Amino acid sequence: MKAVVSSLFVEDTERLGASLAAVLRPGDVVLLRGELGSGKTTLVRSVVAGLGMDASQVSSPTFVIANEYEGQDAPTVVHVDAYRLSGSDELDSIGWERIVGGESIVFIEWPERIESALPEVCAQIRITQQGETARRIEIETPISWNDRPGMLALAMPRDTRGDTTCPVTGKPVPASSPTWPFVDEHARLSDLYRWMTEGYTIVREIHEADLDQGD
Repeated sequence: MKAVVSSLFVEDTERLGASLAAVLRPGDVVLLRGELGSGKTTLVRSVVAGLGMDASQVSSPTFVIANEYEGQDAPTVVHVDAYRLSGSDELDSIGWERIVGGESIVFIEWPERIESALPEVCAQIRITQQGETARRIEIETPISWNDRPGMLALAMPRDTRGDTTCPVTGKPVPASSPTWPFVDEHARLSDLYRWMTEGYTIVREIHEADLDQGD
């Protein structure tokens, strides 16, 4: 899936972070592409807030390479900044296999510097600055994410949404709800908890395209 969000201001970045938080699952890897100062760390901060953690703790990991953020009833978020790395061979010092092979949600800034070490299946977000206050954000996600309840909210602009039914509670959800398509924050976190505890199983047939989908 590919979604584009244009003219994104600070408050819109926060809403986008909440939408991403509803979609992301333990083990997901998200590549962040964009120039210095384009807002990559700001987006990570918004996702951490959307997961119910203290976003004020989020800072750019340029000098330490990787920061980890943990919260109660939320997956660990690992924020990697490869800007100062000269290649993939420098990743062993931060426990790379543990990071990308575990149950954390992983964001990677400057992924082009460690391209050969990236997992085959990743989401990708490209941020382009448009003036002093606006950004263009392009989001590409693997095909295997398409069945996740929050994907529709991520792909669909707020003003084109319709009323729906919460996939957790079965209650009606108006298009204007800030937690759409969930009825409230509790329902969204309940859905996330099911994924974390393997409460969901894939019942449809796995197609070759699911396995081949890359970054």
